[in-house]
Amino acid sequence: MGGLGKTTFAQLVFNDAQVQAHFDLKAWVCVSDPFDVIKIAKAIFRQLGGSRVTSDELQTILDDIQNLVKKKEDEKEKKILLVLDDVWTEDDREWDSLKLQVLMQSCAKGSRVLVTTRKQEVARIMKATSDMIILEKLSPEDSLKLFYNVAFFDREQDKSNEGFGNIAEKIVRKCDGLPLVLKTLGSLLLYKQTIGEWEEVLNSEIWKVKVVQEEVFRPLLLSYYDLALEIKSCLLYCATYPKDFEFNKEILIEQWMSQGYLNVGGNKEEATQGREVFTKLVMRCFFQDFMQDALTKEIIGCKMHDTMHDFVQYLTQNECLTMEATGPHGTETSSANDRVRHLTLMSAPEGPFPSFISNLANSEILRTLATFGSRITAIDSDLISQLKCLRTLNLSRNKIRQLPEEIGDLTHLRYLDLSGNGMTRLPDGVCNLYNLQTLRLDYCHVLRELPDNMGKLINLKHLHVGDCYSLDYLPKGIRRIRNLRTLDGGTSVYCSEDAKALTFEDLRMMNPYFMGWGKCCK
Repeated sequence: MGGLGKTTFAQLVFNDAQVQAHFDLKAWVCVSDPFDVIKIAKAIFRQLGGSRVTSDELQTILDDIQNLVKKKEDEKEKKILLVLDDVWTEDDREWDSLKLQVLMQSCAKGSRVLVTTRKQEVARIMKATSDMIILEKLSPEDSLKLFYNVAFFDREQDKSNEGFGNIAEKIVRKCDGLPLVLKTLGSLLLYKQTIGEWEEVLNSEIWKVKVVQEEVFRPLLLSYYDLALEIKSCLLYCATYPKDFEFNKEILIEQWMSQGYLNVGGNKEEATQGREVFTKLVMRCFFQDFMQDALTKEIIGCKMHDTMHDFVQYLTQNECLTMEATGPHGTETSSANDRVRHLTLMSAPEGPFPSFISNLANSEILRTLATFGSRITAIDSDLISQLKCLRTLNLSRNKIRQLPEEIGDLTHLRYLDLSGNGMTRLPDGVCNLYNLQTLRLDYCHVLRELPDNMGKLINLKHLHVGDCYSLDYLPKGIRRIRNLRTLDGGTSVYCSEDAKALTFEDLRMMNPYFMGWGKCCK
């Protein structure tokens, strides 16, 4: 099951000094579900030191991998370690398409493939049953040690208190040797300073709930119910993302803002509160695998453990729907109903936005529409007309070349992400999105201009135009956006010739909260 520490154990092996010295090339690839052989092959190529992937053809990518590991003239054969983490598929044909045996024959003797999985059937398919390690739960002694390290961090005096110790032993027994649960409950109790508070956790009725489908969810519910209302909402929103997704902290916060989860009735800046919420979720062990800024060491990204992701999906099963676009009607990974508020589309093939989307949810209550791993080329104006209550629209990393003018009819929209698409310009209708708070256009390499009436976006707080190489200037109307907090781009951006220069300092004078990146905006 999840939460036993399979990935953590594999990471210890992968990062061990002797292992690092033994292998010439090492690759760590998270496979997860669904099994996307193109994505996996590309990841192996990059992890083994390959540069830019130039093809979407599987055989071409596999040939490129072969060339990386093959012995060159005057070189010794290369010994490789390939880790495939979180494998689910039991389909022999999917495994065969990856041609691992051919790859290993091109490597030096002693090369290894290490796989983590919840399914013994995967080991059988890979003909590795004799080399299988079944990870057991922690012993009572090790469970107590792990719990103490977390719950009594910097609390040595309480650690020696017999009252705390007795309760700790009873709680640890209920955790049943699961490391993830021990760490989660330990982090919960770290902030409870009295024996009475510890007893409340121990005696909670949630331990007796029968409807919870997985045993591990019981103690996780304890930590969940201890969160403030706005933090619960922010945590549950993570169910709109795929498993093993690498969260960008600022993007997540901007999406929380778009849903109205932050600063309910308060005076604090929403982004500031969002960062505080993120920090609290980190401290409670709801996130893991942190990415840090190289200079400041600030956490800028993270992942969510599979079991934790299962948990938030369990709690949102009536409100969040994830759909695999594998046919004319798609394949649901959770049940559709008229209460769906957040809809996620996975792996949509190249072509128009799938028409069946409009049949999956009640458009009057749908608040989020997001795509991941998709290649959508266009979105129909009729579909737009059915999504008028959307607050968050994430169409990033598709192949959209043109948006319909009707996009401006989504007047409740607060977050729009078009990053990584192929538009040369945005329709004027975008300027009618007067509730829009965040507009992301990063990596739109052929985007040449923004609409002249951008100043109508009076509530815009965050405008992201990083790596928009063809964007030579911003419209001068942008100076009318008084709420602007963030304007980032990798290069200098100039205005049209007849406009007065507008520098970052000018924007700061207009708005003391403004933060800008790049050289100047004119």
